[in-house]
Amino acid sequence: MEPAAGVVLLGGTFGDTRDGDMAPERSPYAGSVPSSGLLRRIAHALAASGVATLRFDKRGCGESGGSARSADAESDRRDAFAAVHALRVRAEIDPSRVGIFGHSAGASEACAIARAEPEVACVGLLGMLFSSLEDLVRWNWGRVAHIWPQLTAQQRQWLRDNRQREVVGAFRTEEFIAAARAGDDRVSLSAEGVSVDLDLVRFRQGMDRLHGSPRVEQYRGVRCPALVLHGGDDLNVRVEDALESYRALRMLGNDHVTLTVLPGLDHNFQPAAADALQRAWERITFESQGHPVSPVALDAMGSWAAQVLAR
Repeated sequence: MEPAAGVVLLGGTFGDTRDGDMAPERSPYAGSVPSSGLLRRIAHALAASGVATLRFDKRGCGESGGSARSADAESDRRDAFAAVHALRVRAEIDPSRVGIFGHSAGASEACAIARAEPEVACVGLLGMLFSSLEDLVRWNWGRVAHIWPQLTAQQRQWLRDNRQREVVGAFRTEEFIAAARAGDDRVSLSAEGVSVDLDLVRFRQGMDRLHGSPRVEQYRGVRCPALVLHGGDDLNVRVEDALESYRALRMLGNDHVTLTVLPGLDHNFQPAAADALQRAWERITFESQGHPVSPVALDAMGSWAAQVLAR
């Protein structure tokens, strides 16, 4: 049997499990959030196109060993490199046709691996952040502050009871950012009758990684075919970031970049509510995670991977 092409799937900040869902070891809201199964669905779509995949539980989650408590951005990156190497050496895989699909924060890891290892055959940058992490939290938490007066008393209380991080972040964004810039590992903040102790380590590492460098630099050295895929109604990462990622790759000399923006889909490529307030509420509560992943998005990934990884 002829060796197959393969793709390593890397989850984002909340893609803790091999299926792309939250795990209680890393995500405090895991027990109350619907499962999107994004990575599992992508794997099935790629398999239908003749492309094998490798996906894994993050360190300390599910069936993976190690400690989630001690894991950080650096250990996540080492694990991502190890996953690519593990897929490449399998007898049933053609090592010259191994690519990486990264979702959200995982897309940055895909770029880092492609920069370090030119033999990577392709990268799929799904919902990738181009802006700074500071801008990301300002935009996301700022939305909570913006709609707060429009919410019912019951909705506000539900957020106080179930999404304390978002409530406090909405009104204490700058204090959160300042503590990270100061090098703190944790910060305790209060707002709207809610107090939380927030971990800053991963956020600070993300800030430090790009400190002093133009954000375009994260794409330098990515020479393989690249798919920049984004939901047109993404409320996690601005759709403009996809345009900037595309421009950066092209400006740095990559002539094999495909940009696809899918209207009506959110960060996980699930249908977004038509009403703006409902769309924001479903994003804040993670209710949108229960929507089905769009077959249009899955088809776009499968057909592109099959084309660029063809023998």
